[in-house]
Amino acid sequence: MSNNLCGLLSATFHEAGCEHLVELIHQRDAHARRRLASIDVAVYAADGAALHQATLDPRLDVIDLAALVAGIPSPPRRVLVTFDARYDERIFPYRPHHYGYVHRRGGRGAPLYYAVSAVLGGVPDRIGATNINNFESYLFMPKTAAGTHSVLLGNVARFAPSPIEVITYHGRTRSSSAVTLAPKTHAEIDLPAERDGGRLERVEVKSAFRVASYIVGRRAESEELVLFDHLFTYAR
Repeated sequence: MSNNLCGLLSATFHEAGCEHLVELIHQRDAHARRRLASIDVAVYAADGAALHQATLDPRLDVIDLAALVAGIPSPPRRVLVTFDARYDERIFPYRPHHYGYVHRRGGRGAPLYYAVSAVLGGVPDRIGATNINNFESYLFMPKTAAGTHSVLLGNVARFAPSPIEVITYHGRTRSSSAVTLAPKTHAEIDLPAERDGGRLERVEVKSAFRVASYIVGRRAESEELVLFDHLFTYAR
């Protein structure tokens, strides 16, 4: 592959029973429609096992994740899906973006539209750094339709395990928990709605590597998704 091409690794999670489409955004101008140079997709189980890997047509506008995962023999309930996009920076003066649409089949809630998290290949921002150098945060609205909340975490690095600290804030109460994810593994961490009389207001994720991180909100009675959004990186 040409050394003039740039790469962007993005990641999301797919759950059984959901319609899930990922839109590939291409550059458009008055003279031509410029497309990605290539797009590779990979699907991983929670233990990091590779379930599917394929090179897709870079001219695609939409990837149907539900159909892709359905072709895997006995797929698990949740999988990590990565998108390795290559592009010419002379055509894309900015990083191309992917957007996702997810909705529980037969669900009564509204479809969720989100920006697919760019994880940049899971490479440390500073080679040889010993301190935590990735910091993502999410603020919750005062009122939410979700009955339960959790954070989905996936380590997209090829070789290195990633220690991750999850910090929650319930009013003035700060709590933290730690998890270490091996390469390509993923996990769901439950977030208590209340603690010491305070409601869940904020969650932070600190890690040595860029990880795929999404906040999930579900209805208590049906576990239908009512929130699916990646955390915001404001320091790294």
